[in-house]
Amino acid sequence: MASRCHLFWTLFFLVILEGLFIGTITNWPSLFEAPNSRIKEALYVNSPEASAAYIFQRRRPKNILLFVAILTHASRKARRDAIRDTWFTECKLRTDEVYCAFFTDQAGLENETKNAILQEHEENNDLIFLQVEDNLAFTERLLQTMEWASERHKFDYFLRIDDDHFLCLDRLLYELNFRPKEALYWGFVHCKPKIVRVDEAWLLLTHDLIEEILEKRNSSLLCSPYGDQAAALWMMESKKNVTYFMDNQRIVHKSAGKDQRFLLDKDVCQKYLSLHGSYPRSMRQLWLSSYVLRKETSLSGSYNITEIEPFAKLCRHSPVFDYMGFFPEFRFEPKPCSGNPKWSISKKPHVGREEAGERYSKYK
Repeated sequence: MASRCHLFWTLFFLVILEGLFIGTITNWPSLFEAPNSRIKEALYVNSPEASAAYIFQRRRPKNILLFVAILTHASRKARRDAIRDTWFTECKLRTDEVYCAFFTDQAGLENETKNAILQEHEENNDLIFLQVEDNLAFTERLLQTMEWASERHKFDYFLRIDDDHFLCLDRLLYELNFRPKEALYWGFVHCKPKIVRVDEAWLLLTHDLIEEILEKRNSSLLCSPYGDQAAALWMMESKKNVTYFMDNQRIVHKSAGKDQRFLLDKDVCQKYLSLHGSYPRSMRQLWLSSYVLRKETSLSGSYNITEIEPFAKLCRHSPVFDYMGFFPEFRFEPKPCSGNPKWSISKKPHVGREEAGERYSKYK
């Protein structure tokens, strides 16, 4: 009787083990595909898995000083690699203070470029994809980036920056400890009658302004094809006492990467905060002179904190914005963001200064 009972249980467990084995073999591909699909899903703004997407490390601090969003076209891998090799390295080292990521999209891309950008993400794990349909939709990109940042991080400051800016990140992090924590609108200001605005290539806002903007996202907020035009409207209509920090001497707007004065100056980050028009070769040259050659010195202790001068002292035009002040090629009537607005140029490819040539040579 005992032997029959033993035989019964032996056969029973063999059947169970066989079932488990068959189930494992049957579902073997999904065991590998599921994590990968979740990772790819998490790349996209507003995706169900997006809340699980972390970059560089599994744990994030509860609060960070600065969130840096680098807006980049999918085809600009050379620029991203240059940033990864230079000032982006500080993002990875100082994760208790700053979080950096590249934000891109697939609007108007060919399959080859789409596949290449996905491969790039798998190799670097630092790309977030925005859900944007049109080429000229810079305000929508800005809003989606703000939403992604706000939903996943607590930060004091938000910086939207172009992928051809050489950022003196060590200086900026040091300096932010001395800057207002509320209602700060900071960058290179276009001081032009009726269209005063911070250029979107380097746009820094405090967290409270981001909150105010996103609260109006589905109601009264107005959009434009261009992010800096929309942001100027938002600041003008803000209920807060916004500080316009015009920092045109230190945030260089012309193509600094073609100017030997910057490339050969090892003190460039003691004099400036960020240099626009810095393409891959010049990006690495600036890093070599400003950081690598100075790495044995204490960088953070030598920065002077520039005072925020009264806006009227720096710009003779009042900080108002009216889109009618633009020439016709840049004159687009603002529309409610909630209606997914379109303009006549929405599908038009954006041509940057690297292709079109320098448009800001008169800027110092």
